[in-house]
Amino acid sequence: MALWADRITIKKTIGTSPFELVYGSKARMPINNLLLVYKFIHENNLEMLDPLEEKMEMLAELDESREDSHRKNLKLQQKSKYLFEKKASERKFKINDLVLFWNARAQDKGKHDKFDALWLGPFVVAEKNGEDSYFLTDMNSEMQELPVHGQFLKHFFA
Repeated sequence: MALWADRITIKKTIGTSPFELVYGSKARMPINNLLLVYKFIHENNLEMLDPLEEKMEMLAELDESREDSHRKNLKLQQKSKYLFEKKASERKFKINDLVLFWNARAQDKGKHDKFDALWLGPFVVAEKNGEDSYFLTDMNSEMQELPVHGQFLKHFFA
């Protein structure tokens, strides 16, 4: 029951429910209620659409709702990207800069103790390798084997 409720709930990010995106229409009432609606239509001689016309209209609405959801999703992605880039600072390092290196292997819970340092170093930037990749040397001038991406580095101020 909870899964059904989640699937028919309208999501803020896409503006529709997942059910509506998959099936092209809103979740309908149980069949007992639908029979009452059809009975009302027939009793009052209301005009019903031809089944083919109804299906064509439904498909057109489905395409519109998918395109609308796609536009909303792209807009949300652009907003998220803007907010991320607004906070993110560009880290450019020069040769001979002192940097600290993020120990990504130990960052997961249980792989380090409470007071273990997750930033290793200081290291010296030996050379630039590509757009945002650097070779490092330790303070004894021993070169590290592999280059390090700039996102794992930060400036060290002694």
